[in-house]
Amino acid sequence: MLTRGEQEIPLRPQSLQVLTHLVQRHDRLVTKSALIEAVWQEAAVGDNSLAQCLFDIRRALGDESPQLIRTVSRRGYIFTAAVTTPVLDFPREPGLLPVRPQPRLSRKSVVGALIALALAASVLIGLRVGRETARLRLRYTQLTHFTDSATCPALSPDGRMLAFIRSEYTFGGPGQIYVKLLPDGEPVQLTHDDMDKRGSPKFSPDGTLIAYAAHKPMSAFDTWVVPALGGEPRLFLTNASGLTWIEAGPRQSRLLFSELVGLGPQMPIVSSTESRTEHRAIYMPPKTGMAHRSYLSPDRKQVLLVEMDHGAWLPCRLTPFDATSLGKPVGPKPGQCADAAWSPDGKWMYFSADAGDGYHVWRQRFPDGAAEQITSGATQEEGIEIAPDGRSLVTSIGASQSTVWFHDSQGDRQITSEGYALLPSVSPDGKKLYYLLRDKEARRFVSGQLWVADLESGQRQRLLPDFLMRHYAISTDGQRVLFVVSGDTGSSPVWVAALNGRSAPRQVTAEDGWKVYFGAGGYVFFIGVKGTPYVYRVKEDGSELRKIAPIDSGALTLFNVSPDGKWVVIPGGSIDEMTWPAMVYPIDGGSPRLLCAGCGSGNDVERTLAPGVSWPPDGRYLYLRIRESIYAIPLRSGEMLPPIPAAGFRSKEDLAGLPGAQLIPQDGAFPGPDPSIYAFTKVSTHRNIYRVSLP
Repeated sequence: MLTRGEQEIPLRPQSLQVLTHLVQRHDRLVTKSALIEAVWQEAAVGDNSLAQCLFDIRRALGDESPQLIRTVSRRGYIFTAAVTTPVLDFPREPGLLPVRPQPRLSRKSVVGALIALALAASVLIGLRVGRETARLRLRYTQLTHFTDSATCPALSPDGRMLAFIRSEYTFGGPGQIYVKLLPDGEPVQLTHDDMDKRGSPKFSPDGTLIAYAAHKPMSAFDTWVVPALGGEPRLFLTNASGLTWIEAGPRQSRLLFSELVGLGPQMPIVSSTESRTEHRAIYMPPKTGMAHRSYLSPDRKQVLLVEMDHGAWLPCRLTPFDATSLGKPVGPKPGQCADAAWSPDGKWMYFSADAGDGYHVWRQRFPDGAAEQITSGATQEEGIEIAPDGRSLVTSIGASQSTVWFHDSQGDRQITSEGYALLPSVSPDGKKLYYLLRDKEARRFVSGQLWVADLESGQRQRLLPDFLMRHYAISTDGQRVLFVVSGDTGSSPVWVAALNGRSAPRQVTAEDGWKVYFGAGGYVFFIGVKGTPYVYRVKEDGSELRKIAPIDSGALTLFNVSPDGKWVVIPGGSIDEMTWPAMVYPIDGGSPRLLCAGCGSGNDVERTLAPGVSWPPDGRYLYLRIRESIYAIPLRSGEMLPPIPAAGFRSKEDLAGLPGAQLIPQDGAFPGPDPSIYAFTKVSTHRNIYRVSLP
């Protein structure tokens, strides 16, 4: 039992075991693997289960700061509170104080005594850490209890209803709109469709409608509305997302939302009526920027907005509603800001931002206060809505894990079991699997350290530990790696290194890059993202830098280079925000050709997407992805492309009808040397909506 005085504090058995293990080894580092082995033993679990236990424990101990259980980045945890060991006769654990013979008590009683004493010690620690920590002590109340994931919370104007998306995605993806009466109503599903949803839903000023952004295939995100008490959804505003009401009128309401303009895709924040009259831009980001979400201050003079550039969240921005300036960054710096909110009196700005330790809630006094972090821990908080009384906020709390899997003639097998692994790549000989493992200090979603797994022995090894990478490619001989650095300063130069570590890595170019590939003849190709994005070609020694073609930044998953270095694949003008045609561009001159319509996707924020177009190193196949279906198309010797219809490949049926075409059965596969060998990732997410008290 866990008690505070006479009060029993409920705690799940696994969480209690984790706490017991930490208390028994107080002031000593306990690694994640040791905790998992001690509590779950032979069961196959990952960091997500451990993170949930740590969240439960910290909430039970009132240790949200945290002060009692300290996280040691990438290693484990230390229970730092003073622990007094009662003088009892029981088998001694390593590290406990010596004992004198006393009447025997059950082990359960002993553990209860240990933890009760640790809780008493926590009161003394709370007195020592000073007023600031005590002022930021928070209370958490769980509002949803799903076994999967609830994200993107929103409160009705009176604070009595909660809307959210039941989805594992916090930015955008498949999911359904739900609503529940607070505090204890049953969740009710309002939508039943196959459309992707994006961002938090919003209530109308009278609380009768819920607006949300949704995406149909071959179209941009539009705003739909559904009655809060149930009914049929209807289309409200096309080419609009992140919509909120500025004011409600008898005929038309005035709105604030994001829209796509030009071929960019560029996404400004605008305001207009429902019929798009009185349309004006509030904030226009750079050409490659997308301002996805906006939050109007209570006095309607300022706008907080959330934007990204080149697929990465930027710090939040504060800009005047009258568009007289571009405003200024706010919140933690450096930091990636994904959500924001205002206090009802307009005195505080709130942010869900990642400043190097995951997404947590920050606040800053308007307009020039210092940003301060108010939540922390192993789990992350995304999505913010402040209650109408200003005394609490609601947010989605949880964690995600991504594991890498490998498929060959023996079937599927799991390669990684902890952390967030992404961008797997099968070696040219099919004997090794490379991947990135996300680092907590990464400033970008797609960023991590390079690891390799030997597929025969199962041994794994970290490579080039001095570098965080945002993209990499393995040479056709399997001896070198080309990569784009994900640096703390925001720069992203291109480097090359030997995989055996026998020579020092060297920089190929200082140009900021995104994706990289080896070409033939000692050339490498990369996307340069400084200013207008371009495909560049350069020798591995840094000479002969040349611009090849401008590229649209919306679907960089399409970029690739044929093994003979004669063709570059680039995205054409977008079909919609999420779907892009693939163009093949001849390096030696000539006009680009349409390869396929809808081969790529622009949403590479929450999932690292498999290439839309790729080749194995020997060039025997062309891999094409259309609507998550990946086909392997056999190629004639010496040819890098099959016969292409004048209008390009437009459907799965077009690809399936080609001679020898094979469907790779795994959605999101990263193909290997032939269609029978590929890698893929599995993402597991557990999130729920919580109410968090505000200091």
